[in-house]
Amino acid sequence: MAQIEFGVRVPNSGPLSGVDNIVRAAQAAEDLGFDSVWVHDHVVWSTEMHRHHISSGSAEALASDQTADFYESLMTLGYLAAKTERIKLGVACLVMPTRNPIYAAKQTATLDHLTNGRLIVGVGLGSKATESSNEFEVFGVPFSARAALTDEYIEIMKTIWTQPLASHDGATITFKDAEIFPKPLQHPHPPIWVGGWTDKAAERTARLGDGWIPGWLSPVEMARGREILLRTAAEHGRDGEQIVVAVEKLATIALDRDVAMERALPTVRTSSKTYERDVDDMQFALDRHIFGNVEDVKRRVGEFVDAGVTHFELKLLYSSIDELLSQMELWSEHIIPAYR
Repeated sequence: MAQIEFGVRVPNSGPLSGVDNIVRAAQAAEDLGFDSVWVHDHVVWSTEMHRHHISSGSAEALASDQTADFYESLMTLGYLAAKTERIKLGVACLVMPTRNPIYAAKQTATLDHLTNGRLIVGVGLGSKATESSNEFEVFGVPFSARAALTDEYIEIMKTIWTQPLASHDGATITFKDAEIFPKPLQHPHPPIWVGGWTDKAAERTARLGDGWIPGWLSPVEMARGREILLRTAAEHGRDGEQIVVAVEKLATIALDRDVAMERALPTVRTSSKTYERDVDDMQFALDRHIFGNVEDVKRRVGEFVDAGVTHFELKLLYSSIDELLSQMELWSEHIIPAYR
């Protein structure tokens, strides 16, 4: 069986965002034996989204005087590269259509060196949260064009990463003999993990990605998506078994199930209409995320592992950084050892 890995999202956005909290969470993850730390990506972020789309922290941590702070993803990873030593550093996911792919390729190649080859580059089309915070409008990018742009931009980044003289003649960008160095430290380039929960996202991963990292899919849906990925990869002459299947999950863990659910439910309710899939009832979320006591979490993780998942990006819900560290300690003590 492939090694099962666990990562934690640090608060580069949300009610507990801040440099000290980001570093404290990342260093604790490394010390506790987690495999990765993650940030997420938006440039434009609204006060409304700050209060209703919480993927680090919790609804209880919101305060009336907070601004919609969202620390830029790649800059944050560059800072964490100097504050950590071994742990993988990932972004899930760059809003690819709003990024200049030539510049993004340069940034991520540099970042791969700064991290000493620990970088994972997640890419996504842009979500309901992106549209709601008018990010595409600000950048002047048609929301309807995001899939085609993402495909082209991934190809451009790969070309720049791997070709001494990079050229591209595409639908939106054309350039010839661009000499852009350094090339990434990882060969042939940092792993590209594709976000998105749809069949199209699984197919895009099979064509262009090294990993798939959806959210809001149940174990049954993950297994189905993995089959689509494997089939599509074979159609394109690729070995789908070499493509990482990851998940991005809201999570709480406690010794007492009621405590874990009390941490989870207010934030899920607050965020229920801001994700790509509207949460019509709480059972929908409970079927797709990881909440509960140690035994609940063990069982849930096992269901995703049985569906083919080998990497978990945990969006733990917490009202303070001390509470985050307490949950990470429980995960490190009770869950990680079962997969080592």
